[in-house]
Amino acid sequence: MKLHTLLTALLLSLSINLFAQEKVLVFTKTNGFTHPSIGAGITMIRDLGNDNGLWTTDDTDNANAFTDANLSQYAAVIWCNTSGNNLLNASQREAFENFIASGGGFLGIHAATDTYRDGSWPFYNELVGGIVQSGPNHTSNNFNADMTVVNSHPSVDFLGTTWNKSEEYYYWRNNGGQLFSGNIDLLMVESTGSNDYDEARPISWYKEYGGGRSFYTALGHNSSDYTNDDNFIKHVEEGIKYVIGNTLSVGGPSQEIPFQITPNPVSDIMRFSTSDIIKSKSLMIYDLNGKLVFKSEIPAEVAYTDINIENLSNGLYIGNIKSGSQSSNFKFVKKN
Repeated sequence: MKLHTLLTALLLSLSINLFAQEKVLVFTKTNGFTHPSIGAGITMIRDLGNDNGLWTTDDTDNANAFTDANLSQYAAVIWCNTSGNNLLNASQREAFENFIASGGGFLGIHAATDTYRDGSWPFYNELVGGIVQSGPNHTSNNFNADMTVVNSHPSVDFLGTTWNKSEEYYYWRNNGGQLFSGNIDLLMVESTGSNDYDEARPISWYKEYGGGRSFYTALGHNSSDYTNDDNFIKHVEEGIKYVIGNTLSVGGPSQEIPFQITPNPVSDIMRFSTSDIIKSKSLMIYDLNGKLVFKSEIPAEVAYTDINIENLSNGLYIGNIKSGSQSSNFKFVKKN
């Protein structure tokens, strides 16, 4: 009875509906160049959500979707090859800023950095993390180059150390080009020529910003990226999981212990990471019948630990982390 009461309280304390998929909104408005690949991007994102069961997808090129009430139903907004300036009016920009401040996710694909290039919306520029330079904006299309994986993240961990790809590689250096502080770089393309702006440069990054999560990839110019390039498709899928909170379950204001759980879904090994290494912690995992199926003690001065859950059956589980009077909760999916 006591265990059932504890689990009921734990379930009620979660801020997410355990049995509902998240929703994402794909925003595709353009006031500049319109990429023919936008339609393929929408289809890919919708198909990924249907296949992994983690999200459902709405799409629009109508800025009227940017209201507090409407955005509140989404876990993330994906700016898929948007372009140009003045996509949103003042109240719509404010609604999006409120969405991020309340913990919403943002994911930008390719021309999302060719959006608000005039700096008229500094919040967006810093959120997406870059502004494409002008004259020229990028290499020729289908320029073949190697990218180096420079940090660990589920969106790149499967690639090994390098990824060779033909792409329209953006420039960030001159004529309004800019990269912003706080970006955690994931992919660096090798030098693509002899000009100063051809220097080795970041192509994908992520960060926490303004209360939410941001992920950006400059890849994705061609329609074939979204239909035939398994590496690109996986790269974006893991980016979406990150910004909706299913790749990293991060303790926030309502979760007193800062932590990360990755990857999610997980097959065998789940990594628990925390910036709080002062106190020891207890990690408990329950199934949806209230049964404690795993328990582990995490000593102080340990920043991360790998947890082997290969013996658990596939399905949804509830995790609880305790440290003294502090307690944080998360959900994860076990999936082979």
